Amino acid sequence: MGKGLYLKEVLPPAGMEFIDHVVITGDWTEFEPRDQDFTGPGWTRLAAMLDHPEMKVRLRIQAGRGAPPFVKGLGGPPVSGDGVDCSEEGGVAIERSDTGAGEIPQPVSQGCVPYFWTDPVLGQYEQLMNEVSRRYESNPRLLDVVDSACMIFFAEPFIRAGRSGSTNERLFNAGLNEQTDEACLRRSVEIHDQAFATTRVSLATHTAWQIVSDPDEVRNGVTVSWERQRELLNDLRRIYGAKLVVQNNGLGGNEGCRRDDEPDGSHFCWLVNAEPPKGFQTEGDNRLTSRGFSVLDAVDQAVGMGACFVEHNQFGDDPRRAEVYDRRLKDNC
Repeated sequence: MGKGLYLKEVLPPAGMEFIDHVVITGDWTEFEPRDQDFTGPGWTRLAAMLDHPEMKVRLRIQAGRGAPPFVKGLGGPPVSGDGVDCSEEGGVAIERSDTGAGEIPQPVSQGCVPYFWTDPVLGQYEQLMNEVSRRYESNPRLLDVVDSACMIFFAEPFIRAGRSGSTNERLFNAGLNEQTDEACLRRSVEIHDQAFATTRVSLATHTAWQIVSDPDEVRNGVTVSWERQRELLNDLRRIYGAKLVVQNNGLGGNEGCRRDDEPDGSHFCWLVNAEPPKGFQTEGDNRLTSRGFSVLDAVDQAVGMGACFVEHNQFGDDPRRAEVYDRRLKDNC
């Protein structure tokens, strides 16, 4: 089980050698640039980190925008829009400028994503996971592989395009809806379960599931529902138990479960009451500092919610404080 502070891509700096967990992240194209051509540079970075016997690794291969063109060409015709041309790359044009109601706007992000909910695309993702398993299932220090099969912008598949009505309309017309989205999420976890006998699957949760909906019936073509996400997560945990790692990838310095909330009435309260393994990735440094917080403020919130781990790119300049938090996270689980 992954426990403690997780750095991103790098070995711990001097004085923080107690950090013994790291995340390796790369686009699908970095691992399989062409069909059955598993020669991308992502494998080299993963192997280099696993060469350090003290480090334990989480692997995050990003599908969605990071999928190679041969995958984006599967499942349906190219659909361009909002100034995004998918005619050569394939897939469906996406644009995102926020994460949904009540959340702080993010910079505009664009790209093309495959018809990720269709069998041809999921079949290619399964082949990729089988290749990861063939190479590294026998290595006990590859602790878990993130499920990114159904992602769009981030390896957080419950986040879609927020209130971007034009993107949601394109996705809906291409076939993405609550039923096909749920089927994709269920099938992707099943793919991991079948590919890996002992390596866990990590699934990023969110404050609510952004369900792509009929734009003629729902404003901006999105239904935001924590309740539907909770129902699905509970069922996945019932099926896969502790093999399924659950985490949130945007914890701020003052976020968490409020005392007057119901035990499963919010995303954070659900995580508090979820069994391990569970953890967080914090907000980025700029977003934390703009609100007057440090990364260790966010780690403190995670510890209080029973987290096993926290991901970030650095943990301050006081090794003693960071080591205390690393130990508290490990003691939680």
